[in-house]
Amino acid sequence: MVERLSKDYDFTSFNVHGVIYVEEAEAIAPIEREIRNLAIGLTSVKDEQEYIVVRERVHRNTAESTNSRVKWWSILQAFVLFAVVAWQVYYLKVCHSF
Repeated sequence: MVERLSKDYDFTSFNVHGVIYVEEAEAIAPIEREIRNLAIGLTSVKDEQEYIVVRERVHRNTAESTNSRVKWWSILQAFVLFAVVAWQVYYLKVCHSF
């Protein structure tokens, strides 16, 4: 969302909640200015928390998927190890039993 604040520069805002702009000529009470600043700050904190929750969910899903793959790879390795051991025992019994 690109909004023009003045004729000299552009202001790019990624805030999806919208922004309230007040003309410079309009007089704002100091308490109202502080309330608006606090509202903007709270909105920023809320957006950041929502982003962190989504990011944590994605990372958790990735970690669980990786753990599952490691588990199955370990099971496959154990199976291959036992198969090789069984084959070696069989080979030693059959080939070296004079």
